Amino acid sequence: MASVSLELFKRHVRADDFADDDGYLLHLLDTAEEWVSRETGRPLPELLEEGGGSLPLPLCQAVMLMAGHWYNQREGVSSGQMREVPYTLKALVKPFTRLSET
Repeated sequence: MASVSLELFKRHVRADDFADDDGYLLHLLDTAEEWVSRETGRPLPELLEEGGGSLPLPLCQAVMLMAGHWYNQREGVSSGQMREVPYTLKALVKPFTRLSET
C-alpha cells in the first residue's frame, strides 16, 4: 500500500520513461514503508493516522530515499566505497520514532 505514488517515485529514480520496472518499484515502495514502520517502532496504521490518512511528508521522503537506494544498489555488497549521507534518513525518521513503550 505505497503512500508514495509510483509516478513520483519513478521521477525520483529517473525511471519515468519506461514501465518495465513498475512491479519491482511498487515492491520497493511497500518494503521501504515497512522499513520506516520498523525504524520508528510504530505500526503503519498509527503513522498513517498521524499523517491524516497518508504517511507524513518526511516519512514519504524517507520511503523514497530508501527505496531509491535499493533500486540503484540491487546487491548486498558494492565494489565501490559507499558512505551514508549524514542526517538524511535519520533526520526524516527520528521525529516519528517511538522512544518508549506506552
